[in-house]
Amino acid sequence: MNRREFTAGVLALCGAPSSVVATTKPKNSQTLRVNTARLLEHLRQLGEFGKNPDGGVSRVAYSEADLAGRDYMMGLMADAGLASTIDAAGNIIGRRGGNDSSLPPLMLGSHIDSVPEGGNYDGPLGSLAAIEVAQTLAEHEVVTRHPLEVVIFQNEEGGKTGSRAMIGEVQPRELEIVTHSGKTIAEGIAYIGGDPDNLAHVIREPGSVAAFLELHIEQGGVLEQRGRDIGVVQGIVGIRRWNVTVEGVANHAGTTPMDSRQDALLAAARFVDAVNAVVRGEPGSQVGTVGRIEASPGAPNV
Repeated sequence: MNRREFTAGVLALCGAPSSVVATTKPKNSQTLRVNTARLLEHLRQLGEFGKNPDGGVSRVAYSEADLAGRDYMMGLMADAGLASTIDAAGNIIGRRGGNDSSLPPLMLGSHIDSVPEGGNYDGPLGSLAAIEVAQTLAEHEVVTRHPLEVVIFQNEEGGKTGSRAMIGEVQPRELEIVTHSGKTIAEGIAYIGGDPDNLAHVIREPGSVAAFLELHIEQGGVLEQRGRDIGVVQGIVGIRRWNVTVEGVANHAGTTPMDSRQDALLAAARFVDAVNAVVRGEPGSQVGTVGRIEASPGAPNV
């Protein structure tokens, strides 16, 4: 399964023929509905792990809060009748059998790790909604033709490590990167129950997953502005990152005349503005951001 197939899996599921998702009918023959109150309560409970005093969570990957949250999720999987395991990359996989074990699984899920001072729904909604689907199917004794897998990817916010491992993209050098938890990625994978020396074992080959679907909050506010409740993803931002160094000359700010300065921070500020102007100056829906800047030596009078 390549990156395009993986990220576009939502479209594959939404457009799949009926034979892919045919089920044994529930006894009451009515449309199934998830338990909204239960889902919201699970979101609230998960939000206690890494909870910030001012709201939101700091449940960064490989932290104690992340580990506790993962244990909580595995408990919910057990309650939903899912047999859960942790793969070599540290992803949690909850599996529910289908009527035809020879068919590739339908995969649902997301992640639960957060950025520092992150929100309660980015990742957790897709993860807990997937478990809620499995629990609803179990309660109504519905069995899908395909097996169902609920996946909780690890370290999604810190480099998409778990999901990229599944398509064979994690390079050995990345395992030495130090994360917000203070652990390297290799140490973090071992900490949460994975095996960083055997990441090749988690690779899913093309055709090994029937479809992937992730329910996700919309972080840009477009749906709210248009009065829409939900949308279907038709594309995803292709992320590229650069680190730019601007060199200048550090001099005393009180005595160096303005026409004799080579102020690197001033040049960097103009660069930041230029990035914004270039992105806005071209037609399309592209975006661009400079999200971090550091001045050296960083003194107010230099």
